[in-house]
Amino acid sequence: MAFTPPPTTPVFEELPRLSVIIPVYNEAQTIEMIVSKLHDVPLPMEILAVNDASSDGSGAILDRLLDEGMVDAVVHHEQNRG
Repeated sequence: MAFTPPPTTPVFEELPRLSVIIPVYNEAQTIEMIVSKLHDVPLPMEILAVNDASSDGSGAILDRLLDEGMVDAVVHHEQNRG
């Protein structure tokens, strides 16, 4: 069940923006679902994804999500940094 603030409470005006950093390594099968679930959270947030040299197409999916406005920033590591 999703949290819904009472209509008389200006919750979003009072809350700071949450920064969510998603480390990604070979998550092509799950990254879109993860980002979608984050958008279901009723909080102001920015979503940053760090692709740690994935070899399964995760990087291309992240770039598409960035183009679609689903994530706010993507960083690609050329070498896996663990």
